[in-house]
Amino acid sequence: MSGNPAPAPALGGRLGGAALCIGLLSAAAAFHLWYLLSDCPLDLSGDEAHYWEWSRRLDLCYYSKGPLVAYLIAAGRLALADWSVRLLGNEVLAVRIPAILLSVLTGLGIYRLALAAIRSTKAAVAAVALTFTIPLLAAGSMLMTIDAPLACAWVWALVAAEKALRNDRLGAWLGVGLLSGLGILAKYTMVLIFPVLLLTALLRPTLRRRLRRPGLYLALALSLTALIPIVMWNARHDWVSFRHVAGQAGLAGNIRFNPQGVLAYLGGQLGVLGALWPLGMVAALLELRPQKQQQRAAAGSNAEGPGCDPNATGLLWSAAAVPWAVFLLFSPIAKIQPNWPMPAVIPGTILLTQWLRQRATSTDPKQRRFARYFVLAGALTGAAIVVVGHRTELVAPAFDWLARGTPPTHLLRPAPPWGSTPIARFDPTARLRGWRELGAAVGQVLAQENAKGRQPFILADEYQLASLLAFYVPGQPIVYCVQSAVGGRRSQYDLWPNPIDHKEQFLGRPCIYVGALRKEVTGAPGGPRPALPGLRAERRVEYLLAGRPLKYWTVYVCEAFAGFEGGRAGARGRY
Repeated sequence: MSGNPAPAPALGGRLGGAALCIGLLSAAAAFHLWYLLSDCPLDLSGDEAHYWEWSRRLDLCYYSKGPLVAYLIAAGRLALADWSVRLLGNEVLAVRIPAILLSVLTGLGIYRLALAAIRSTKAAVAAVALTFTIPLLAAGSMLMTIDAPLACAWVWALVAAEKALRNDRLGAWLGVGLLSGLGILAKYTMVLIFPVLLLTALLRPTLRRRLRRPGLYLALALSLTALIPIVMWNARHDWVSFRHVAGQAGLAGNIRFNPQGVLAYLGGQLGVLGALWPLGMVAALLELRPQKQQQRAAAGSNAEGPGCDPNATGLLWSAAAVPWAVFLLFSPIAKIQPNWPMPAVIPGTILLTQWLRQRATSTDPKQRRFARYFVLAGALTGAAIVVVGHRTELVAPAFDWLARGTPPTHLLRPAPPWGSTPIARFDPTARLRGWRELGAAVGQVLAQENAKGRQPFILADEYQLASLLAFYVPGQPIVYCVQSAVGGRRSQYDLWPNPIDHKEQFLGRPCIYVGALRKEVTGAPGGPRPALPGLRAERRVEYLLAGRPLKYWTVYVCEAFAGFEGGRAGARGRY
């Protein structure tokens, strides 16, 4: 077989494939909209609520990320907030519709990139359809976190990069720079696009001449202009974003090596990608690695599969390998969240499709049979996870059984966080449940206190909890976070007016508190005096999943805020 790629599909085939792709993505978007309108049981996540808080105070940058996610949510609120409140009683639709729209654009980018690499409209559509069965990508198509704009910017930057590497046109390189800069404003992980391009050029002999041309460097310079507002903002805020990133990477303070972090990282990838797809992606990375492609090409065969483009495949390989390898490298010294390597999943999905297509078109019947069974098993298991994730109450009895430790599954999952019952360990949506009920309860306590003429302010001990209360308490009041005063790390709340730095504005005022009873809050013998003296439990809130307790909170009232004696002493150096 010749090593040259087949010509691109005919115009009619491309139009038909694009129409089918648009139809699939539109149907998925319509389903998500229907799901949100049909008594959706999943409240905002803590991250979504926190970015919503950012959207109420637009700025050049924020504590942990660039401003793009806040701008997108602000645009959604400007266009749809009133409609969302009329339909649902809150702004959930306005927050999440940008993620749904971005998922359509991301899907189109996956189709375009797969078509460039595999040269088959059917395979390109299959790559898009496969994303519906990958839990991480399925969740990202509805939840408005930074992953939604990052995924869109990443895939379209790769589309522009494939074109730039192929024809070295200035317009394509400028597209790479603009899209990369946009991605940096969403999440700093976007800078990995340039190591990806460098590695691709180094590993593909036919592309090395691009390193001697100005295009790549113009793209890099253009993308770095996105850092201007970020640097300006950080210069006024003690470089907190850079401190935060260093802390998240495990590079702040004493570096501690934990080999179990590697296992946690790999296990997290299995958890968010499904049972079989990550195994297929690893196999595709091994099968389609550039060295093996070149060896087979020298032998006169097309290593990438029938009709595939070797340069585009090399770009996809680098775009998957670099993010996964970078986070694997940091996993022994930092806690890597499962969604952080998300940029690797998009090209990994296309490589998986390419690898399966090789087997499906093989002359060996065993290979064809393997491809059919693997696709069937992977799609069924992935789709089952995605479906259950939308309605976990359907499997609540299984969570209950697992939580009882029969078998000893309690050894496999960490203890539940404060405010959660043991079954919350096993419900992947536990963090997205109960916030409406808690917000309503806090609102009732607030109304009672206001009726007495007290005018209390609201405190929470964790930044995501504070954001969720701000969103779900009726009237969406200002909520203050004291996380950095009770031993936690700093957050955006520490950069806004707060009762830690500006306690003279809060001393002696009544407040409502939701959080753990830490020593800084209630005081301790020989320790700090209580910040909330005379704290009393006003209401207990319990959230049930299919009749089973999943989460609980206590709403407290303090008659006179006394201030945190130690300030942020417990958070010193924690960003």
